[in-house]
Amino acid sequence: MKLFVPVLLIFSLAACKDVLNKPLGGMEAPASMEQLDGSWIAEEGGARLDILKTSKTDWYGFTYQEQGKQTEGRFVVSYFERKRVLNIDLASVKVNGVPVVKDSSQAFLMVAATVDDEQLLLTPADMDKFEKHFAQYFFASPIQVEGLCKRDNELCNSTFSSGNVLISKRMRKFNDELLKKYRTVFPYKKQVVFNSVNSSSEH
Repeated sequence: MKLFVPVLLIFSLAACKDVLNKPLGGMEAPASMEQLDGSWIAEEGGARLDILKTSKTDWYGFTYQEQGKQTEGRFVVSYFERKRVLNIDLASVKVNGVPVVKDSSQAFLMVAATVDDEQLLLTPADMDKFEKHFAQYFFASPIQVEGLCKRDNELCNSTFSSGNVLISKRMRKFNDELLKKYRTVFPYKKQVVFNSVNSSSEH
């Protein structure tokens, strides 16, 4: 079963059992960067990802379509110099109109995003490594799945049953440390490649 790349790949590939209670703070956005919004086609499988910038600063909506399933939601971008991390708001994610978690949930998943030469590269965070390297910056509180997940959502319940909510505390120096550990937390081997629809149509 494959859903939106940042959701299911994090669940299944990124050793995900932990969520953030709020988006990463990050740094000031660079003056100019490649556009994130637009329409993208997965290099493998041909799934379509549409990203639309909202009126709220650094917030985007997304729709992911593949094999009759449509996943939609929103995320906010955190910047670390010229690196982007998408903080996916789990409470906003719906699959074919059905929410993944309860709409009152404060839970965010992380995906690195790079736009390079008409390609969008998405890399789910390895949350085991994130917690290992940044434990001093967060309190870890066990996830109460009955408070997070919809009762009949087996994927959500099984994924987070042994996980933690990471609650930020003293974040001084965090941004610098994340830059140093960026590729460890977002490993290339988990990267998924999307091509611009405009670029694909030209070939």
